Amino acid sequence: MIKNMEIDTEHYDLSDDLKQRIQDKIAGLDEYMDTLDRGHVTVSWEGGPNEQTRIRAEVWGPGQRFDASDTDWKAITAIDKTHSKLESQIRRVHEKSISKRDHNRH
Repeated sequence: MIKNMEIDTEHYDLSDDLKQRIQDKIAGLDEYMDTLDRGHVTVSWEGGPNEQTRIRAEVWGPGQRFDASDTDWKAITAIDKTHSKLESQIRRVHEKSISKRDHNRH
């Protein structure tokens, strides 16, 4: 788990269940790159009468920064979509660094 994880809200009453979901999903991204050491998530309302939940997340490691966001009617879906975007970014960079490292060995 990413140890230094901050979760902020803007005009949003964040339940304990949603907070735990964010912790599990976003703080768990170090599974794909173990050098990630801090993160920040903001949960907010978007729109007018048809308000939706917006999740914006950033995670950092030495020399790395990943950023993603998504908006959905369901907070859990917005969290999952944001997680998926971050996971794709992290995997891409991680695989590139492994490929480069293996290439330099030959």
